[in-house]
Amino acid sequence: MGLYDTILGHPFVYNEIRPRVVGGIDMGPVYRRLDVPADARVLDVGCGTGDALNYLSGYAAYLGVDTDENAIRFAQERFGRRPATRFEARLLDGSDVAALRPSHVVFAGLLHHLTDAQVGDLFALVKASPALVRIVTQDIIYLPDEKVNNLFASLDRGQFCRRQEHYESLARRAGLRIDEAVVIPASATARFVKYLVMVLSPEIG
Repeated sequence: MGLYDTILGHPFVYNEIRPRVVGGIDMGPVYRRLDVPADARVLDVGCGTGDALNYLSGYAAYLGVDTDENAIRFAQERFGRRPATRFEARLLDGSDVAALRPSHVVFAGLLHHLTDAQVGDLFALVKASPALVRIVTQDIIYLPDEKVNNLFASLDRGQFCRRQEHYESLARRAGLRIDEAVVIPASATARFVKYLVMVLSPEIG
């Protein structure tokens, strides 16, 4: 792991400093679109320090998975006492999906860290849940003529930042319906950095 990754991997830097670099990151639009009801079984892949739980207050079960052990320890300290809430420091596997039967899945800031093949495998894994209702993704994006945004995209730790049509093609290739795909600013005070938010659902039939 390089120095850049090590620094950004520290929970304080990730939670407090990183958002300030771009002027703030508002995750509210992501979790409003996830639209979690009280009986939802939520799967948060790439959960980091558990920030989703700042936005999610009612659910039947929540599983957050991330390969960053430091982030997971911090998430457990923050939210581990919540009922029906669990964090795991490892890769997601099929047994997680079989046991949880997630209805609502979030990939916040995840897909741009994965190759096309890995994205396809991940979509296939969560699509195996018979209870799946919705997947929400959020990723930094390359945009035509947006030089500042594209500079931030090129500097991101994720090595697979894409254009909108590329992200969308990966979802369609996995047999997912795109219910919404919208480019939004990082926050009201950081409009020069943009993210693509997709709301996906399984194709019927």
